[in-house]
Amino acid sequence: MTQTEATKRKRLAPYVPPSALSAFFDHIRYVKTPDRVDSNLVQDYGTVPGHAFALISALKFLGLTEDDGTTTPAFRALQTGGPEFQTALSDILKSAYADLFSRLDVSRDSRDKIKNFFARNYSPATAEKATRLFLDLCGEAGIVTTAGSQPRQVSRPTEKPTAVRVRRLAPPAPPAPPADGTGRERIVLEVRLTEDDLSMMTAEDIAAVFAAAGQIEVARRRAQADEKEVTPEAE
Repeated sequence: MTQTEATKRKRLAPYVPPSALSAFFDHIRYVKTPDRVDSNLVQDYGTVPGHAFALISALKFLGLTEDDGTTTPAFRALQTGGPEFQTALSDILKSAYADLFSRLDVSRDSRDKIKNFFARNYSPATAEKATRLFLDLCGEAGIVTTAGSQPRQVSRPTEKPTAVRVRRLAPPAPPAPPADGTGRERIVLEVRLTEDDLSMMTAEDIAAVFAAAGQIEVARRRAQADEKEVTPEAE
């Protein structure tokens, strides 16, 4: 077994959201081939920070970059469109997922069978996302799959969120503004991070989230201090 083959066996099957990888493919058609792909570059191309690590891992798995991020001829082959792009992507998938294609007939086997393959041979935790990406890539490459035409079934009604959610909550009973009209709108931000989110985030991404939370807390305390300083004038 060569060093490259040994490295690939240790790497998880890619599980980046299909939309992120598809957008990356669209972008590279209009730029000069980079010498090296890293987190800063993919973010410059429009990838959100939370997906950067998973996208870079996918590029390595597909053979579009080397382990150090250096681009390969396969990367340049995808800087095309139409039938030429489909042919290049089809060849790339059949090489990267060679073990899957050798054991399964994707034109006939069910979605569950493909998902079970990823769970057994890579990781049960990322099997669903890996399956979703694989079927989407097959669709882009023109590879016929029976599973690709089937709607995804939600395993349970209370499925964990798969993205960072930030929502604005109205307070149940907002206080009346001070007499001098300097009332401020109160905003509560709720941020939820799942284990899947953290697995796709770099250390810098996680630090940025906590740094932002700290800035929000500082702003909240300053607002409270300002409110205490504002008092009605004595009659």
